[in-house]
Amino acid sequence: MATQKMSILEKIGFGSGDSAINLSLISAGMLIYAFHVQVVGLTPVDAGWLLLLVRIIDAFTDPAMGWVSNRYKSRFGHYRHWIGFAAIPMGLSMYLMFTTVGDTYQMKLLWAYATYIFNTLMFTMVTIPYISMIGVITDDPDERITANSWRFTMAKTATLLCTTFVPYWVTSQENQIEGYATSFMILGAIGAVCLLFCSFATREKVEIEPNIVPVKKQLKSLLKNDQWVVLCSACVTLMLAFLVRGNIAFIYATEYSGASMGTQVSIFLGMWSVGGVLAAIASKKLTKHFCKLKVFRGSMYASALMGVSIYFLVGEGEYVAAVICYFLYCFLTDLNTPIFWAMITEVSDYGKKKTGVDASGISMGAISFCQKLGMGLSGIVTGYTLQYFGYSAEAEKTKEVLNGLSLSLSIAPAVFFLFTGLIMKKYFISTEYYNQMMKDEITPSDSQVVQTSQTNA
Repeated sequence: MATQKMSILEKIGFGSGDSAINLSLISAGMLIYAFHVQVVGLTPVDAGWLLLLVRIIDAFTDPAMGWVSNRYKSRFGHYRHWIGFAAIPMGLSMYLMFTTVGDTYQMKLLWAYATYIFNTLMFTMVTIPYISMIGVITDDPDERITANSWRFTMAKTATLLCTTFVPYWVTSQENQIEGYATSFMILGAIGAVCLLFCSFATREKVEIEPNIVPVKKQLKSLLKNDQWVVLCSACVTLMLAFLVRGNIAFIYATEYSGASMGTQVSIFLGMWSVGGVLAAIASKKLTKHFCKLKVFRGSMYASALMGVSIYFLVGEGEYVAAVICYFLYCFLTDLNTPIFWAMITEVSDYGKKKTGVDASGISMGAISFCQKLGMGLSGIVTGYTLQYFGYSAEAEKTKEVLNGLSLSLSIAPAVFFLFTGLIMKKYFISTEYYNQMMKDEITPSDSQVVQTSQTNA
């Protein structure tokens, strides 16, 4: 079969899909908690439970979406029509998620749940087909790498827009509720256009057979896939770490580091995006010289150390030190991102080789759920931590409260970064192991090879 080359337009189209996904992901992961606590007036614990309880829905919707998109095909293919269908509702959900309705606390809480559920359903309808689409838009491995390079570059650009424009605009407005609504009306429209462009600019050129294996059999095969279990576990703790830090970043910047409203807040939050872009470049260079598993685990241990260091290095009101340390923190944690996304495909192939069952669709959906479960659990960790230290948006910021903000951004996520590194000691699919496995030179059941691989990694 001849390899399928992608045009520049197709690569941009593919990348635009992840731009929209990241606009929603970062808004729901980094800004929504601060919006509900500081602006809507929810308690830290109620806002935390909101993030978790809605994610329970994903336990059913994510694997189901993976199964449906993998099994059924329209005249447009398996995946891209779902992206086009959900584009406008997805953009609308982003806007509604940052509005508030009702005069009572109960009505505001109910509206927060309704809009967040709407967003997570639309996110699932877009994201699961999107992350599966790379396997059908080209069969050329080099083209896939190039397409992913466009994807991550455009995604980080969108992230930078979300982490700089929104905080700047919101904190510059007298009415922050209107500031959030206006910001996400604009970003929602941009996201919808990006998704429509992705759907129309890409083509599914690689034919795949619909997966007719019964769901029960696929689920059983997943449980036999030990590396999938390891990666799912690491995904939960990794997202916990990212979002425990992300949930508190806006509040930390304004109430602990002393960032003034407007430019200084946007600079601080923008360090996540800047650090991520530089980390992606550095990660590619590091994996050329070192085993990717060592780079992954090393980034987690370094992130844990950096988190603990921030607690002692950055004092109250020390804005410049906070920006520098936050940048380094984000840079170290994002070194794993390109590696992690490659691992998702690897564990699916490993499972198919080990069990003889193709469960890739449900596997993708389940890992996506683990990602969102970590995001949801982060709300609980953040909420109860802030409650323990006595934080509320209206209360006086005592020394104890400010210490709680510092701990929530630094040491709390550092614990979960450390856990992620320790969990990944059980993961042994190195690049060398994967290539040998795909050439049938070794089999996943070969325990001696596995042990050797773990030792070498």
